[in-house]
Amino acid sequence: MKTSRPILLVALFLLVGLLTVWQQAETLRLGYRIRDREETLARLERDRRRLESEVGKCRAPQTLKDRAVALGVDLAVPQDWRVLKPGQAAPQGEARVADARGGQHP
Repeated sequence: MKTSRPILLVALFLLVGLLTVWQQAETLRLGYRIRDREETLARLERDRRRLESEVGKCRAPQTLKDRAVALGVDLAVPQDWRVLKPGQAAPQGEARVADARGGQHP
C-alpha cells in the first residue's frame, strides 16, 4: 500500500498538470477565434458603410438623371402629359397622352 500512494500522487499531479495545459491551450485557441471574428466583423461593418454610401450616391436625383440620359431614356416633363379618363376625348396635336391604365400614346 505504501508504494501505491506515491504513484497515485504522481498520477494526480500529472493529471492536474495536463488539465492545466489543456485549459491554457483551449483559452489560447478561443482567443484566436474571437480575434478572427472581431476582424471579420470590422471588415463587414466597413463594407456595409461603403455599400450604404454607394446606394446613397446611386439614389441621388442627379445621378439617376445622368444614368437615364446615358442609357438614352427619354425623360418626359410632367407638364407635357395629360391623363385621360375612360370616355374622355384625346387632345389633338403633338401632346403626349397616357391613358388611365398606364399606356402611352403619341
